[in-house]
Amino acid sequence: MKVVLLIFIVCSLYEFVLGAINMETYRSKQQECFKELKIPQAEAEHVSKDKLVSVPSEPFKCFHNCLYTKLGLFAKDKINVAAVIPFAHMRFSKVPVDAIKKKLKICNETSPITCEVVFDYETCLGISLHK
Repeated sequence: MKVVLLIFIVCSLYEFVLGAINMETYRSKQQECFKELKIPQAEAEHVSKDKLVSVPSEPFKCFHNCLYTKLGLFAKDKINVAAVIPFAHMRFSKVPVDAIKKKLKICNETSPITCEVVFDYETCLGISLHK
């Protein structure tokens, strides 16, 4: 029994550390994109709290394209839904993974990658999962 409990604790700690590293990477890449694109401070603060930006500035429309690029969430010039799942679950941890997968399929865009395509995809995802 003690061995099982110990294994459970080790696995839980591993998952916690792994999640922290991923969130740290996510936040770090966010900051890089804020600086590169000169995102207005108010929008950067809003997004850092995982809130939607209702009236985005022009630079902000390319923010998610920058972030997805830095996180490696594209495959063959398309959004790699399988790669997005862990980051979406990290951001929307209260939403079951199956529900996230469903929303990702609904929002999935098959057009070539542009700032507008990724912005629309992220907006669709954010609106769906913030409910």
